[in-house]
Amino acid sequence: MSDHKTTSAAKIFVSAGEASGDLHAANLIRAAARLCPSAEFAALGGPSIAAAGARLLHNMLGRFAVMGLVDALRVAPAITRLRNETLRFLDSWQPAAAVLVDYPGFNLNLALHLKRRGIPVFYYICPQVWAWAPWRIKKIARRIDKALVVFPFETDLYANARIPVEYVGHPLGDVFAAADLDREFLEKGELASAPLVIALLPGSRAAEIERNFPVQAAAARIIKTALPDAAFAVPVTTQEHAAVVTKLAADARLDCHVYVGKTYEVMSLSSFALATSGTATLELAHFGVPMVVLYRTNPGGLFLKKTLVTTPHIALVNIVAGRQIVPELVYWRDRSQFIARLALDVLNDPARLDLMRRDVRAVGALIDSPGASETAARAILSAL
Repeated sequence: MSDHKTTSAAKIFVSAGEASGDLHAANLIRAAARLCPSAEFAALGGPSIAAAGARLLHNMLGRFAVMGLVDALRVAPAITRLRNETLRFLDSWQPAAAVLVDYPGFNLNLALHLKRRGIPVFYYICPQVWAWAPWRIKKIARRIDKALVVFPFETDLYANARIPVEYVGHPLGDVFAAADLDREFLEKGELASAPLVIALLPGSRAAEIERNFPVQAAAARIIKTALPDAAFAVPVTTQEHAAVVTKLAADARLDCHVYVGKTYEVMSLSSFALATSGTATLELAHFGVPMVVLYRTNPGGLFLKKTLVTTPHIALVNIVAGRQIVPELVYWRDRSQFIARLALDVLNDPARLDLMRRDVRAVGALIDSPGASETAARAILSAL
C-alpha cells in the first residue's frame, strides 16, 4: 500500500445503527483520518465511532432495536425526529460526503434526504438485495452515488443496476487483524480443559436472545444427554445480555457458562456451535467452527421468506460458499429436538465433522484479509 495521504480538508458524515456497524464505521473513520489528517467526522453510531474521533450526534445502539411491525410503529415518531435533527445539523455543517454503513431500514430513508441536498452518498456494507426483496436495488440506485461492497459476488449485481460499485473486501478482516485474544482465558480458563465445547450464539440484541435462546437451550439439553462431556458456552456483549441468558438458562435447566466480552475466545475454543443467522456465522468460519445455523421467526416471517427471499440459503457461510456446507433452519415453533438431531448427526460422524470444518475454514479464508477499511476510505476520499 502506498503511504500517500490526501491533504485536502473534508467533512464526512457517517451513519451506523448497530454494534457491528459501529465497529466497522469506526475502523473506516480511523483509516480515513490516517489518509487525510485534516478530515472532520460527524456521525450517528455508538461508542466505537466516538472513540475513533468522530463527533457523535446520537448514540444509536439499542435505541431502535425493533422486532416486528408493532415495535416499528411505536418507534417511528422518534426515528423521524432523530432524522430531522440530523438533517438540520447537516444543513449547517455542510459535509462533503455521507457514508452509510449497513442498517438499511434507517439509512436508505436518510439517503433520500441526503441526495436531495446534493450530498454525495456512499454505501458501505450494502443492503443484502441478493438475499431478499431484490427490487430494492432500484431505490438504492436513485439514492446513492457509489456502493462499497464487501462480497465479490455483489459487484455484478450493483453494476448491472448501473450503480457505481467497488469491491473493498470484508471489514471483518480488519477486526480479526486487530483482535487481541485473552491468552490466560484460552490457556487456563474453565473451558480450556473441556473435552467438547459447544457455543450457543442467540443473537446480538436482547429481543433476539429472548426469542432464540430458549430453543437453543432446549436443544443443548438433548445434546448433553447424548454427549455428557459437552460443555456449553454463551458469549454475549453486555452484562444486561448476560443477565437475560442466565435467567433463560435457569428456566431451561441448562448448565452453561456465560461470558461477557469473550466472543472470539469462546469461538476459538469451540468444537461446534448453534448459531443464530448473521455475521456470527462468518466469525465462526474464521475460527473453523462447524455449526448449525438457525433463524427463528413467526408465521408471518415464514410467509415473507417464501415470497421475498431469493437466495436458497440464509446462512452467510452457505451464501459465500455458494452451496450448503452447514445445516440451516428457519422456524417459528419449538424445533429443539430437530435442531439437536442436526447437531448430533454431525458431532457423531467424525468424517462429516472434519469435512465441515475444512469447508467453513475455506469460507473464513475468503474474508480474513485486512484492508477493507483503508480501501473504502481511499475510494471515498478520492471522490471528494
